[in-house]
Amino acid sequence: METLEFDYCVVGGGGAGAVLARALTEQVGGTVALLEIGPSDAGRDEVLDFRRYREVPAGELGRRIPIVQPPRGNGRFSYPISRVLGGSTSQNTCIWFRPPASDFADWQAAGAKGWGPEEISPHFDALEKRIHVETEASDLDSHRILFDAARDAGFKRIEFSAPFDEGIGRYRMSKSGHLRQSSSVAFLRPDDSLPKNLAILTGTAVERVLISPDGRAGAVATNRGTIGARREIILCAGALETPKLLMLSGIGPADELRRFAIPVRRDLPGVGRHLLDHPAACVNVAARGPLARDDVWNYAGVLFARVEPDAAWPDIEIQLGPELFEQQTGPAGYPGSPFGFAAYFTVNRARSEGRLALASPDHRADLAVDPAYFTDPDGYDMRIMVGGVRRARRLFATPAMAGWVGAELAPGSDCETDERIEDFIRETATTGYHPAGTCRMGSVGDPTSVVDPALNIIGISGLRVADASIMPTMVSVNIAPTCMMIGHRAASLIAADSR
Repeated sequence: METLEFDYCVVGGGGAGAVLARALTEQVGGTVALLEIGPSDAGRDEVLDFRRYREVPAGELGRRIPIVQPPRGNGRFSYPISRVLGGSTSQNTCIWFRPPASDFADWQAAGAKGWGPEEISPHFDALEKRIHVETEASDLDSHRILFDAARDAGFKRIEFSAPFDEGIGRYRMSKSGHLRQSSSVAFLRPDDSLPKNLAILTGTAVERVLISPDGRAGAVATNRGTIGARREIILCAGALETPKLLMLSGIGPADELRRFAIPVRRDLPGVGRHLLDHPAACVNVAARGPLARDDVWNYAGVLFARVEPDAAWPDIEIQLGPELFEQQTGPAGYPGSPFGFAAYFTVNRARSEGRLALASPDHRADLAVDPAYFTDPDGYDMRIMVGGVRRARRLFATPAMAGWVGAELAPGSDCETDERIEDFIRETATTGYHPAGTCRMGSVGDPTSVVDPALNIIGISGLRVADASIMPTMVSVNIAPTCMMIGHRAASLIAADSR
């Protein structure tokens, strides 16, 4: 076992971690170690070729964490965790949206001082100068008619390269042709361009953070030995693994830690709480005949709409494509078809909050993950989902779709009342693959806060968090760009403190 020491240790080489490590080396004079549990993505075609994105979560570069079976509804899905440089950006669908300004105004109102629209905009600008983002442009009839259907339903065409509101637009994606633009590709390539003060240690599993009796984080215990950090440790392991590491290190809800005989270093009840996500469901309809496919990306476009007319920004995102979304409807017993259309939708600002808990003090054990979908007290999330079903049906019933669509497969024509639609949603709802919020950023005086607005763990020195877990409220779009923004901004905060 080796003993290494650096000025900064970044734990997790994913969307936030890879960006942070590279940006930090460019802004501070010290040495930086990026610790990643998985291998490099270099030369891994299943990662680099975007067309193969379905392979990564199911292969050796990923693992899946099952959820706690809810009292009512779908317990079949699981959360994927990527174990390769680039993290989730090495396995996701590369959808690139900048959230609306109202999301970050809400962050500030929730106690995240300095994270408003004006402060975070330069970081998105910097990312987009480094990452190639392109707009998909399929000319297949099976794609075109979905845009025509949105037009018939009263939605205008919009561009996602500028601030937007309701409407339908072509996908913006962080890729170049079929080549993925992950955080690793954009910030850690080519190898000979890396700063000499950056060390990338792949195959390095961090088991816990080592904290001194005076409350300072000075090292991490790993499978390769102790790795010290003279200045800071920054956890970027994601919304599931970061709170797990904190709890294994004695930082979290004290009663739960004592249950596993873990010495309590800091009682922070918010660790593992406030799990946010974009719950997802779909409407599937059969096609009357074969449909042409796009070899790279077969979804046609994204529609943003309001279910509640007074919403500050569209409250539902609907992805439309000439293929069925059967991951959960099939296991639930709904019929399929050789060809069909899907409207896959998510609640943009879901209000339900889940939680994570340790199931064992063994760092190799999975967490107990309870997304707690549709538990918000006023039923908002379910109302938006029911609205999503009704809007999808309207799209498929437009004149543009006449002659193209056959029977509705899921939820089916006999599912008409709100109550029946709610039952369908509970039985088939799944994750939008956007877990966040489990180490909530807020003011130091807020008992639910885990990190302050400078991303420091409250009550522990030398330890920060910079990943999706710090989100105080959910962003209204796919979260990968925001995770990368968090990593970029964290580098600036750390550099400012070092000066």
